[in-house]
Amino acid sequence: CAASRQAACSAGCIPVPWLCDGEQQCPDGTDEQCGCKCCSVPSVCGAKKVQCPGTHHCIPHWELCDRHQDCEDGWDEEGCPQQPCLPGQWQCRNRVCIMAEWKCNGIDDCGDSSDEDVCAPCPPGMVRCDEGKCILESLMCNDEDDCLDGTDEPSTCGELRAAAGHWLCGWGRGELQSCPASFCSARVDIRSGDLYWLAFPHLSCPRTHVPCRDGTECVAQEYICDGEKDCADGSDEDGCAQLCDTPGRSCSSYPCGLGACLNASLVCDGQQDCADGSDEGGNCSVPCQRSCTHLCYPSPQGPRCWCDPGYRLAEDGLSCMDIDECTERGEGACSQTCLNAPGSYSCGCLPGYLLEPDGRICKLTGPEPMLLVAVQSELLSYGLRSGREEVLLATDKDHVVFSLDYDLVERKVFWMDLATESIRWQSFDLGKKGTLVKGVRSDCIAVDWLGRNLYWTDGAAGQVLATRLGAAWRGIPEYTVVMDGDLDRPHSLVLQPLAGLLYWSEVGSHPRLMEATMDGSRQHVLLAQGLGWPTALALDLPTWRIFWLDEKLGSVGSARLDGTSVKVLQLGWVQSPFAAAVCEGQLYWSERKAWSVQQVDKVSGKNRTVLLKRHRQPHGLQLCPVVAMLTCAVLAGTNGCAKSNGGCAHLCLPNP
Repeated sequence: CAASRQAACSAGCIPVPWLCDGEQQCPDGTDEQCGCKCCSVPSVCGAKKVQCPGTHHCIPHWELCDRHQDCEDGWDEEGCPQQPCLPGQWQCRNRVCIMAEWKCNGIDDCGDSSDEDVCAPCPPGMVRCDEGKCILESLMCNDEDDCLDGTDEPSTCGELRAAAGHWLCGWGRGELQSCPASFCSARVDIRSGDLYWLAFPHLSCPRTHVPCRDGTECVAQEYICDGEKDCADGSDEDGCAQLCDTPGRSCSSYPCGLGACLNASLVCDGQQDCADGSDEGGNCSVPCQRSCTHLCYPSPQGPRCWCDPGYRLAEDGLSCMDIDECTERGEGACSQTCLNAPGSYSCGCLPGYLLEPDGRICKLTGPEPMLLVAVQSELLSYGLRSGREEVLLATDKDHVVFSLDYDLVERKVFWMDLATESIRWQSFDLGKKGTLVKGVRSDCIAVDWLGRNLYWTDGAAGQVLATRLGAAWRGIPEYTVVMDGDLDRPHSLVLQPLAGLLYWSEVGSHPRLMEATMDGSRQHVLLAQGLGWPTALALDLPTWRIFWLDEKLGSVGSARLDGTSVKVLQLGWVQSPFAAAVCEGQLYWSERKAWSVQQVDKVSGKNRTVLLKRHRQPHGLQLCPVVAMLTCAVLAGTNGCAKSNGGCAHLCLPNP
C-alpha cells in the first residue's frame, strides 16, 4: 500500500480516510478498531466527514472515491479501489475505461497519459514509478517524492545511505562478491523497496554522452573540460587544465610529447618539466634571432615566436593576430553584449541591468523579477530572488487556469479557462475581473502589451487568432483569424511587440518553429530540423535568441532569431513541459508530469533546481520583470499600433 495514502487490511488496501469513519470496510473490522494511537487522526471535521489534507475543507465520507474530485488536490480520488472495465476495454491510471486498441496510439485518450506512458521501456538510467512515469535512477532516495505515489522513497532508503562507501557488490540480490569500487553502486528496487548492489562493467551511453571513469553515469560531451565537475568522481575534468587545445589556454603554451601543456617560459630552462623530457635538449642552445612581433623563446625544435595572451600566432610564424573572444566563445564570453578589443574583450549590459563583479554576468536592477505560475485553479507569484510565494488569485476549483500572460501596462493577468472555453482577466491594482472572449479553446495565449492585442493558437483548427485587450464580452465574438490554412497544429506562441513579430511552434506531422509579422504576413520557417514536439517557447531578447523545450525528444534547444546558431541539450528531466520563460541566465519551465516548476542554466543546462512542487499540475508560466520588458526597446523598432491604435477604428495588427 502507498504509505502516505493507503492503509492495509485483510482484503487489500483502503484509503486512509476510511479508517475510523464509522463504517466497516475491512471484512475483519480492523479499519474501525480506533482505540490504537495510530488510528487517531486529528481533524476539524465532525462525524461522517473527512478532512482534505493541508486544508480546513471537509467532505462527507461518501464523496470518497466517487469518481469526482472534491478536495482541491484530488486527494479524495487517489488510491481508490478499481472498477473493472468491460471486455475489450483498458483501465487508465485515473480509472477511466478506454478501448483497448487505443492504448499506445500516440494520443492521450485517458486524459492522464497513462495509456501512453506504459508503451515503451524507460530510457537507460531511468526507472518507472508505480503510476507509470519514468524518473532518473539518481532521483531514488533523494528525500523528495519524484514519483507521485512516493515509490521512489521506500523505507530501505536509510539502508542505502548507510551502505554508501562499501566496496562489495553483486549481480542483483544474491551473494555478495568483490569487485572494483569504481564499478559498484547501491540501488533500491522501485517495485519491492529491496536494497541491492549493482556492478557496471559495461555502461552504455547515448552517442551524445560519454561515460564517467567510475562507470556509473554518463555526461554530455559538451560538459567535458568545461571547468565544472559533472561526474561524481570528477573524471570529466581530469587533466583538462594541462591540455593545450583547451579553450581559453594561452597561445604561449608549449605542447609536450604526451599531450600535456607547458608554459613557454619553462622550455629549455635546464630542468625537465615535461614527463617525457621533450621540453629540453635538441636545439635549445640556438639563440633567438627571429623577427618576432611579440616574444621569442628557445625550444628543442629551435627558436620560436610566441604571442601575448589574447593573440595567436599567424601562419607566417612571426606575427600575432588578435583573438576575437566574442565570436569564439559565443554565449560563454558575456551574458549580454560583448565588445572585442586588441588582446582582450569586455562585457556590457543593456539599460536596466548591472554588470556583476565577475565582469561577465548581467543582473536586473530595480524591483525583484517575479514568476507568475498557474497551478490548477490558482495563480501564484514566485520571487526569483527571495523565493517568496504568494497566491494572487484563486478561481473555482473546476476552472483550471491554463495558459496565461501579463499586461504590464494595465497590470492585468489574462488566462485561458478551459471549463468555460473563455479567456478571462483580472486586474492586480483594482481587483476588477472580466471575460475577454468566449467560445474559444487554446493551448497558448500571448499579450501584445504595446499594440494592445491578445493572440492565441487553436491547434485543432490550425489557426492563430487575435482580439483587442480592451474588448468586453457582449454575447458576440469580437476577434479575427490572423493566420489560417497551412498551419500544422500550432501550439506555443510568443510575441516580440517592439518589433511587431510573433513566433510559434507546430507539433503536427512535420514539427517546426515559425516566424511572421503580427498581422500574419511574411511567414517563414525559422527551424524545421531536429524537432519532435516543441511544446514550450520563450524569447530571450537580450541575447536575441529563442528557446524551446521538446517533449518528445526530452531536450532544451535555442537558436538566434534568424534561425542560425542552433544549440540543443539532451536533458533527461524534460518530460512534459507546458510553458517556459527566460530571465537573466536561467531557463524556467512548468512540468506537468512532475507537478513542478524547474530551472536550469540556459547555456549549459546544468544546476537544475525545483522551485515549486505541488500535488496539482502547473500550466501557464510568465515573467513579470517590468524593467526588462521596457528596456528591450533598444533592441528593436516600434510597434505601429502603439500610438492611437495605428489609426484603426477597431483591431490594429502591426506590420513593421
